[in-house]
Amino acid sequence: MKAIVLSILFMACQQTMMAQTETPAGFLWQVNINGSEFTMAGSVHTGKIGLSLPQTYLNAYMQADIIVFELKDDFKTLKKMIFKYAEKDSLAEDQYLNKYLSQESRDMLSELFKGKEDKLSRYFHHEGWLLNMAISSMKSRLIGYDPELSVDKYFHDMATKDKKEIVGLDQIETQLKLFDFEVPLETQVQIIESAIHSAEQQALTEQSLFDTYFSQDHEAFREAFYEMMNFEDPQKVSMYNKVFVKRNKAWVQKLIELSETRPGIYFMVVGSGHYFGPNNLIELLKKEGYQVITYNSL
Repeated sequence: MKAIVLSILFMACQQTMMAQTETPAGFLWQVNINGSEFTMAGSVHTGKIGLSLPQTYLNAYMQADIIVFELKDDFKTLKKMIFKYAEKDSLAEDQYLNKYLSQESRDMLSELFKGKEDKLSRYFHHEGWLLNMAISSMKSRLIGYDPELSVDKYFHDMATKDKKEIVGLDQIETQLKLFDFEVPLETQVQIIESAIHSAEQQALTEQSLFDTYFSQDHEAFREAFYEMMNFEDPQKVSMYNKVFVKRNKAWVQKLIELSETRPGIYFMVVGSGHYFGPNNLIELLKKEGYQVITYNSL
C-alpha cells in the first residue's frame, strides 16, 4: 500500500508517496450530520522524516470538498498573528527575559531553538507565557521529532495548494488564552526555568503518544493518553476540561452548524487527543444522536 511520507517535502507542499506494506486505516472516523459527510482524522502536532500514514488519509482528503482544521490560517500567518496578539505583553528592555534566566537555561534554549534564534530573541521580549508556549511546541525536537513536519501542516499546505476550501474550528485567541497568564516577572522567570529543565522529560513522556500514533495503534495511544492525562489528578482534570472538553463541545456544535449552512463532504484534521478521554468528540456526537463509525467499516 502506498503511504504519505511525513518528510521535509511537507515544507514544499508535495504529495510524496512511498511503497509500504498494508497498514491500518488510521485514526479516522466518519459521521453523517444532516446529510453532510465528515471524515474525522486524528493528528499529532509534530512529525519526523521517514514516518508515514496510511493511504486512507489521502483518500479521505481527496474526496472532500471542505477541509477543517483547528485553525483556518496557514502556519506562517499564524506565527504573525501570535506575535500580534502578544504585543499587549511586550516588555521594557530592562525586563527582557534573557537578562534574568540562568546561563544554563539560556544555553538549553539555544540548543532547543537551534536554527530559530531570531524567534527565540523575539520571545525574550514578551511576557513569559509566550516563551513557555513556544517551549511546549518545540520540545518534541529533543526526541527526534519536528513540529515543522506536523500532520496538520502537511494537510494544510496541501489544501492550500489544491485550492480547497478551509474552515477553522477555533479562533487563534481561543488557543492563546490557554497559555496566557499574568504573574509578576519573577514568577514568569521561575515558570520558564522550570519549563526549560523539564522539557526533555515531558518530551519523553509524550513520545509514546507520537510513536503509537504513527504505528496506528489505537489502544496503545489510548493507554498513553490516559497515563499522561492522569484523570485522578484534579489539577490535570481541570486542564483537560479547558483544553479538550470545552473545545470539543464547541466543535461539535460547529460541525452541526456547518452541516446545516454549508452541506458537503468534509475532511477534518484535529489533535488525536480530542477523540479520546471523557467527553471526546466521538462521545459528544453520539450524545447528539449521530452514528460515528470507523473508516475501516465503510
